Amino acid sequence: MKEIPVKLWLFIMVMTVIKVIIASTIALGNDEVYYWTYALNLEWSYFDHPPFVAWLIRTTTANLYIHNELAVRLGAIISSTIGTIIVYKIGKLLLNNRVGWWAVLLYSSSFYCSIIAGTFILPDGPQMVFWLWSIFLLLKITKSVHQGLPTLSLWCWFGVATGLCMMCKIHGVYLWVAVVLFALFSNRKLMAQKGMYFSALISLIMVSPFIIWNIQHHFITYTYHSNRVSLFHAGINPLAFAREISGQIFYNNPIVFFLAWIAVFSFIKTKHHLKSEIQLLLYCALPLIATLVFLSIFRDTLPHWSGPAYSCLIFLSALKLESFTLSKVKAIIAASMLFFLFVVSAGLIAINFYKGTLSPQKDPMHLGTGDPTLDLYGWKETGRIVDSVYHADNKLSQRNKTVRTIVITKWFPAAHLDFYVCIRTGLQTYGLGEIFDLHQYYWSNQNKQKLSVGDNAYYIVPSNLYDENSINFIKSQFKNCKPPIIAPVFRNGVICKNILLFRLNGYKR
Repeated sequence: MKEIPVKLWLFIMVMTVIKVIIASTIALGNDEVYYWTYALNLEWSYFDHPPFVAWLIRTTTANLYIHNELAVRLGAIISSTIGTIIVYKIGKLLLNNRVGWWAVLLYSSSFYCSIIAGTFILPDGPQMVFWLWSIFLLLKITKSVHQGLPTLSLWCWFGVATGLCMMCKIHGVYLWVAVVLFALFSNRKLMAQKGMYFSALISLIMVSPFIIWNIQHHFITYTYHSNRVSLFHAGINPLAFAREISGQIFYNNPIVFFLAWIAVFSFIKTKHHLKSEIQLLLYCALPLIATLVFLSIFRDTLPHWSGPAYSCLIFLSALKLESFTLSKVKAIIAASMLFFLFVVSAGLIAINFYKGTLSPQKDPMHLGTGDPTLDLYGWKETGRIVDSVYHADNKLSQRNKTVRTIVITKWFPAAHLDFYVCIRTGLQTYGLGEIFDLHQYYWSNQNKQKLSVGDNAYYIVPSNLYDENSINFIKSQFKNCKPPIIAPVFRNGVICKNILLFRLNGYKR
């Protein structure tokens, strides 16, 4: 660590403070709180993703002892710190300390790298550590092969890094796609490297628990994700394509995005001067980006899926800055950091202090529909509301069967109810419905007390997520469903959404 400059440590400290503030002042998002439920029951894989994010949450919450947003998100913040150090080392390995420093600044001004994968607790957080570590090892292997140095140990570590990357998120397989393409088209010497085959075996061994779990569960992870990206029966979807491109631009910071592509086209244009390291970075980035852009022509995709690929292009951007004047470099980096800070500040203010809701929908049963800030606001208040209703109902339990269950039909807002309501009240969630709506809740039911015929329950949903089909299905499962209690949640003195609590009597089956 002696080779890490003081200014980098100071910069990491400042960024960490910013991330801690964000992590402490807004509620967990839909995906984050869902991944927290993974940690409740550790397995070798889950419906949507491999298990590493569950292990990380279990660790940072001290085996679930600490119950707050910062503890849940701490793994992402730690991962971001480690990733930032690796970014500096990669830039330095590519050329010099200056390129490493510029890469750090560009990386840190990316919303994907610093917020989505660096503050929010998603599989992307730990994935980026192992993705970047894999890139660093590949670059060292490339240099060692060129210099005639031994590479076996580097290959073995690469197998470990890629295996762990795939145990975070299956996107890590694109690292091996890059290796194969690089070996076939740019550096045939790699094909003679025994270490490469040992490395592949190590990766396979490390992901084998994930594979075995999927075999035991009829490849549900593959089925789910293939349904999300399948082209069968799908026509051209220009809106999905536009969302993917605009999402890539915004998530990676527009300045970082366009600088990255300027660098890509610049290096490709002068391909006879391409260093093998630059070719390798292109192989690590372009196949994943191209795959997602192609799929988005037909189906909905999520722009953050391409985040790891753009982290590779950031190094090309840093190298490209070497050809700019120092004043121009400072202007570009300052603009990217200022834009990052402006958006983060605006987002925090909007989530916590916007008066009411951004949604034009004012009907009490649908208030807040379409307002994305409400996914991150009002859940502690929801816990207090349900707790007060639950305790009031318990006083009447001599006349009515005691409620112990909140029935859910979808994984969201079920996970929010688990984190903010069930921990407080002692209630449990129980899933009713189809597996592709319930996700991991389809199996977590096995660890919960089953609903018995005649049981009473609650159905709770915020008005911004209210769905007539879901409540009609719930009504069909119970003998009686009373009109909902409508409890307001305020933001800056104005109602932003309502909590709808339905009392259900007499479970039928």
